[in-house]
Amino acid sequence: MNTTDQDTLARLTAAGFEKCLLRMTAVCPGSWQLAGVRVYSGTARDAFRRDEKGNAPVGALRVKIKGDRPFITALLFRPEDTVHISGCFAEGGFYEQAGADQTDSTIVEIGNIVLNALANALLRAFRKTAIPSVPAYFKGDPGAVEAWLGAGPGDFDIVRVTFNMLREGRSVSAEALAFLPPALAAETPLNQ
Repeated sequence: MNTTDQDTLARLTAAGFEKCLLRMTAVCPGSWQLAGVRVYSGTARDAFRRDEKGNAPVGALRVKIKGDRPFITALLFRPEDTVHISGCFAEGGFYEQAGADQTDSTIVEIGNIVLNALANALLRAFRKTAIPSVPAYFKGDPGAVEAWLGAGPGDFDIVRVTFNMLREGRSVSAEALAFLPPALAAETPLNQ
């Protein structure tokens, strides 16, 4: 994908993803804000180079997008932010009284929403249809998460969406990623 196509895809992705975050802000107790979208070529390993975090554990959700041009999406966050992220989505009593399993269920639901928003923005950009898998959840070091995602060792066009969740003066960030295989990335996104 050339630089112009990457810029177009970043713009279209940002527009679609931001609509999702605005809806979440309207109905959730936290504020959900788009921090940035970047499209670049690289490997799955490149996407997991997180110099500032080193080998710190990563929480991840994965949704596989199945269709004629399948791809993988992932949500990455710091496991220690799970309670705050859940609190930006649902009122505290919902997850604090139910325990860790409920918090994990809330994270899976959040991942389902934001990864579908990312996938839908990309599918619209390429005029494709596909079916998402059920979200899968995993925690581990960056290398283990990279292997678990199963994107493979090849080159991809990677779409990285960074967003923030703010509530009661505390903000945390997360990243939604899409690994677009060469067959899909070779198609020109529509300039809408």
